[in-house]
This record gives sequence, C-alpha cells and structure tokens, in this order.
Amino acid sequence: MGNHNLRPWHVVDAGSGTPIVFLHNGGGTSLNWAYQLDHFSSSYRVIAPDLPGFGLSPRPAAPLTLDFYVQGLADLLEALNVSNPILAGNCIGSSIALEFALRQPDKVKALVLFNVCGGLPMLNSRLRFWAGLRPATSLGRRFHQFMIDAAGHPALHRLNASLLYAGSEPLLHPDLQQFAEQQRLEPALRASLYWLAMGLDSFGIFTQVREKPCQFPPVLLGWGQQNQVLNVRWADVIAGWLKPDRFWLLENTGHMPMYEQPEQVNAMLGEFFQEVVLV
Repeated sequence: MGNHNLRPWHVVDAGSGTPIVFLHNGGGTSLNWAYQLDHFSSSYRVIAPDLPGFGLSPRPAAPLTLDFYVQGLADLLEALNVSNPILAGNCIGSSIALEFALRQPDKVKALVLFNVCGGLPMLNSRLRFWAGLRPATSLGRRFHQFMIDAAGHPALHRLNASLLYAGSEPLLHPDLQQFAEQQRLEPALRASLYWLAMGLDSFGIFTQVREKPCQFPPVLLGWGQQNQVLNVRWADVIAGWLKPDRFWLLENTGHMPMYEQPEQVNAMLGEFFQEVVLV
C-alpha cells in the first residue's frame, strides 16, 4: 500500500475506484482499519490517514477539536484529489465524518459511522473523570498531560484492552501488531491523548439533536452492544435524529468492531458499499 506524508497527515492510500476514507478512533492509527484496507483495496480506492496527533502524524501542541479535524479532512481530500468519497469512521473518526457531511452533504457519497463520539457526556465515568479535568496552572497541565499519556502507554495494554473489547482481546492484524511493538519501543509515537482531552468539549455537539439536511447521503450507523467507552444507549439518541438507512447493533463487540469482528464487519460494509455505489 502506498503511503503519503501530507503534513500534518500521514496517509495510507491503495487500490482504485470509488474512494473510501477510513477515520480511526482517538488513541488509534490508520492501522485500526488494516483488515478493511486489505479486504476492500482490490475493489475500491482505500484511504486511511493517521489523524494529527496519532500514529505517524505530527502532534500539534494545541487542543484537537472537531473543527480542526473537519477542516483538515477537507484539506486532505483536496490534496489527494478525492471527490464524493464514502467516509467510514469509528468514535471521533465517525464524528469527523458526520460533521463533514452535515456541513457539505453534496461532497459525500455515503457514511459508515461506528460509535459516534459526543465528547465528555458519552464517556464512561473513569474516562470522563480524567478527560474532564481542566488544570489551571502550568504545573497542573503538565501533570495532567503526563497522567493521560501514561494511561495510553503500551505497558498498560491489558488494562486498556479490558475497556476496549467485549471479550478476550481479538487477533490484531500483523501490521497493527508491528506498529504496537514499534510504539512500545518509541514512546514518541504514543497518542496525544492530552490534547484530545482538551478538545473533547467540541465533540459534545453530538449529544444534542442536530438538523439533518434534506438531501443527505446514505448512512450506516453501527454500535458495539458491549461498548464500555461510549454506552450503547447513545446509539438510540444518534439514530433518533440521524435516521440512518441501516442501524446495526453489533453483538459481542465493544469499541473496536473493525478488528473485533472483522469478517462480519467486512461483509456488512461490502453489501452497503455495493448498494451506494450502484445508486
């Protein structure tokens, strides 16, 4: 697969045909979608960026807000000469894709949204406590950044896995396993969780009823039934105003459906992609 460095976005780009842009969750990388990139690159152009602050993309020393990412996505699509893509996301990746489509529905062919993130109100109590702290002093901010970065350190992998997955840890794609090992050896690759926490309030817009444009692309909304990061009750809140064309509660799945249940996800996405491309 080809790789681009379109600062501040590192991008995996492969295949040809209808473009599908895969946007990962906070704390993840483009390789969270490795099973989907392998599966769909033979029939589509698959594009998967590392969101700025994560993976191999530079980490800006500023809050990572929804507006920042939506504008960055617009710039990325222009730089890659991508028009009318299918946008697929998980967690904050879904929020970015959805907000982009709400602002410019004519520029999106379809949406696949897993576990849409609505900021602090959607997080479980433990995550909400750490992300919700707002240190007033520079020393407090440094300590807060240290604590949040430490929580994402590979040494705490097993604890994080119990939060992310519905059952036992799934089999990770070899590319993702390799990156995880590289991350362990190179702490600079750790996710910018502090700066995401500082920008999480901007994602809270998805805890409210939004106005959906009349002409809106087809939507597949999915949610892990055992999601311990973003409670499944929020799926009904989002579905209530978004009125997705397909609404899918994924059994035996937590926050990472793309590699907890890759075969099931790929089959469902394949059907949906075929439908929207043929329209």
